[in-house]
Amino acid sequence: MTDNHGEKLHTKEKHKISSEMYLKTIFLLKEKNNKDPRPIDTANELEIAKGSVSEMLKKLAEEGDIEYESYGRIKLTEKGFEKAKNVVRKYMVVKKFLSDVLRIEPSKVHAEACNLEHAFSDESIAKLNILMKIMDKDIKERSSSKL
Repeated sequence: MTDNHGEKLHTKEKHKISSEMYLKTIFLLKEKNNKDPRPIDTANELEIAKGSVSEMLKKLAEEGDIEYESYGRIKLTEKGFEKAKNVVRKYMVVKKFLSDVLRIEPSKVHAEACNLEHAFSDESIAKLNILMKIMDKDIKERSSSKL
């Protein structure tokens, strides 16, 4: 029996995680500063070398996720914006699940949510979100019936 978890799958997943982190970072920097970030802003935020950032920005531009010219500002395309919003949405759902349902120590929630946001599919996140809404509703109903 062959193992379906070959090296190519892991390489593809690494690129997905990495590109998602860049898109999320670009999105959040724009939200925070009200302007498109520069490569140096992204490097500082991710705490990685400018050369590594430049390489990834070129790949993201080739994939149509950003518009970028060397030393210029980084602009998310509509496609990149939607991907970034989706990663942020996943983060928020996972963060809420970790803190509200699993009651993970608050100091650990952010790092854990950052790691898990890439592992969940859109379908899993949607279902997890529905589950948490059902649980919230159930808790509220139980609380009000005790009054």
